[in-house]
Amino acid sequence: MWLWRNPEIKKQGFIWAGLTAAAVFGAAFLYGGTAAVYVFVVCAAAGGLFWKGTKKRYEAISSLSAQLNHLLHSPRPLQFVPDEEGELALLSSEIQKMTLRLTEQAEELKKEKRHLKESLADVSHQIRTPLTSIRMIVPRLYRKGLPDARREEYIREISRLLNRMEWQVSVLLKIARLESGTVELKRDPVSVREVVDQAWEPLAIPAELKNIAIEINVEENSCFQGDLAWTVEALGNVLKNCVEHLPDGGRIEIRAARNPIYTGICIADNGAGIPEEELPHLFERFYRGAGAVADGETVSGAGAVADEESAPHDGSTFKRGVGENAGIGLALAQKIIHLQNGTIQARNRREGGAQFEIRFYRREM
Repeated sequence: MWLWRNPEIKKQGFIWAGLTAAAVFGAAFLYGGTAAVYVFVVCAAAGGLFWKGTKKRYEAISSLSAQLNHLLHSPRPLQFVPDEEGELALLSSEIQKMTLRLTEQAEELKKEKRHLKESLADVSHQIRTPLTSIRMIVPRLYRKGLPDARREEYIREISRLLNRMEWQVSVLLKIARLESGTVELKRDPVSVREVVDQAWEPLAIPAELKNIAIEINVEENSCFQGDLAWTVEALGNVLKNCVEHLPDGGRIEIRAARNPIYTGICIADNGAGIPEEELPHLFERFYRGAGAVADGETVSGAGAVADEESAPHDGSTFKRGVGENAGIGLALAQKIIHLQNGTIQARNRREGGAQFEIRFYRREM
């Protein structure tokens, strides 16, 4: 009798009873008692079939409602795709799709929340390290009788650490802008030669001080569809890694060519290469390789290639020389390249050194 408590069923029941009574009395008045009995039997049979079908439909709706209620309190998605046809089956199928989508979104939100938590912890660690060093240096500046040369050295070290913090925050903000979608990269024709020249320009003096030679071999008319400024940022981070980890007298080669499928840029050096175990993690944000420095230790920054006053340029995740690694420069480079329908891969050369291969694929294919 639970179905009878439904107001809609009550209304339909009263309408059926009224119509049945009218039909029976009309048949009795016009054709006699036999006709009235026949009409009543037919109406009763039709009412019974309607009741049975309605009860089955409402039982299915009730079961669906119970499963949805269970879904709200269950961490696992339910499977209730019907094996029948009809409007109710279509409704169940659409609800199933919706629940699966909501479950996927919930999992994505959990992953993003976990990633945000880990990123905040990593950022806190990266900022805390130079702050700890500054906290250790500042009290020494108050020492009486401290030689001027030593004082200047401490001041330069504080300046370097502050520059490093500023660079890290700047890169993190750029990554956040790209990931949040607030930055829309342009789709203009970009000359590879122009990108290379602009990316190398700020590194020319540090490279010269380390006697690093560079060879640029870019095919004429090599170009791709992208954003010039952001591509310069990406390529610059890759080149900084090469400059920072090359010994004095090193060499960097830049080659670029275009084919019907993609425009390729290859950056190679003759340094110590990348540890094989760290290659899969090279572009992971904040990944710290075996050469990472203990927390709070004051060392020369990754970008201090020329003197202590030079600002840190990148925090690569591998150690091919000396320095503290932050692991965000290459992550930013990969993000920018991927957003322009490109890929970047790193490997070690047979003859020694590291090699970065960048490809910008043509979208019209």
